[in-house]
Amino acid sequence: MSSTSKVYGITPYSWIPSPDFKAGFDDKGFWTGSQTFSCRKFDFESTAIQTAFRKGVSVTALYPNLSTKWNFLTVLDVSHEHEPGGITKIYVNYSGYSPDWEFDISDDSGTYAFTASEAEAPIMTHPKFLLLAADDRQVIARVMRGELKVDPRETRTSTQIYFCDQLDDNQTSINSEDSVNWFERICDRKEETWLTSQLEWNHSATNQGGVPNGTLTKHGWIDATPDGDPPVIAGRNWRMTGISDSQTIQGGEITSEYSITWTMSPPGTEWDAVIYTKPE
Repeated sequence: MSSTSKVYGITPYSWIPSPDFKAGFDDKGFWTGSQTFSCRKFDFESTAIQTAFRKGVSVTALYPNLSTKWNFLTVLDVSHEHEPGGITKIYVNYSGYSPDWEFDISDDSGTYAFTASEAEAPIMTHPKFLLLAADDRQVIARVMRGELKVDPRETRTSTQIYFCDQLDDNQTSINSEDSVNWFERICDRKEETWLTSQLEWNHSATNQGGVPNGTLTKHGWIDATPDGDPPVIAGRNWRMTGISDSQTIQGGEITSEYSITWTMSPPGTEWDAVIYTKPE
């Protein structure tokens, strides 16, 4: 056994680190790294080697030349390759998160994404429909509910339509060209929806604390100051509509990758302050 160990230059059930250790972090502050090790071929499947290179083991346990500051970097996955001469190469990938390198979660660090798309919305939410006189909007809504009908006794024009209830009583009317046009669109042509602009703003980051303190209490409510520098459009505002937090446990470290989403109110309107303002 001792002669064999001498040939290999590696003592039984041990490993030799290669000087190819490298590590770096991404734009979210998450670290990854890699390194190569060598052991005797017939030792690779031993309990000692398999235990030493299991997922979650700190890099400093495998490579003591590093200081304890690197304890946060742990084994993510392992592959190996048998080479001539009875040597096995062990390829290790590391990952982890270090509070010493943490971005300040109180600032706007992280990755931001802005998404503009289209979505169907009820036709009566269209900004131009909302500009009609309140009484005219109510008449059109009542016709749609079957409470009113066009009065067959009156002449219909491009600027005025008379209505009555199903018993031909309680006459009312709309009295503008715009109101008549919207009546024809909604009641005659049965247009139910329109394609509205939908804008979303997303902030994603990586840390050990997860979603910043106080963020969950804002979910669902109007948020006048989303993180970062989102677009500002007159007559519209933002509401926090989504939060996700994915945690990875490696050794004793818990790394969180979280995302926060805000949705802008529909064109020409702001989120209803009565409904969506967070109670104090």
